[in-house]
Amino acid sequence: MPIHTDRLATVLDRHAPGSRDHLEHALPREAVRRVLDSDRRREVLRCLLAEEGPLQVRTLVARVADAEHDATAITSLLDVRQRVHVSLCRTHLPLLEQHELLSYDRACGLVAPDVSLPAFESALECDLERPITTRLDLQS
Repeated sequence: MPIHTDRLATVLDRHAPGSRDHLEHALPREAVRRVLDSDRRREVLRCLLAEEGPLQVRTLVARVADAEHDATAITSLLDVRQRVHVSLCRTHLPLLEQHELLSYDRACGLVAPDVSLPAFESALECDLERPITTRLDLQS
């Protein structure tokens, strides 16, 4: 799939520091909980923070699937990638886009960081420091 430079420029321009108010957007506590509730969403955010730029959806799918795949499992890596692709495109990416953590361009197959992602980095780091049982308590 060719990447159209005009579409890529549009995605990059929308997320340049001077393109919108660069004020940190505070997410409500409930939104932070909902985002952190999913391992896949956390992994997507980590990938975007590490990359510091747009990623192709297929690259993102591969990274998330590789992080999840257990070599001893019966399910093949291809099956895991297909499941990850479906869940990212239908559920996780739209939710993260709704909270302005990323921009998901379905036509180009690109995912780019959005205005709230830098402010969310500290919440993601705090989540890594908490034990899993504490994370589960957030749902109540």
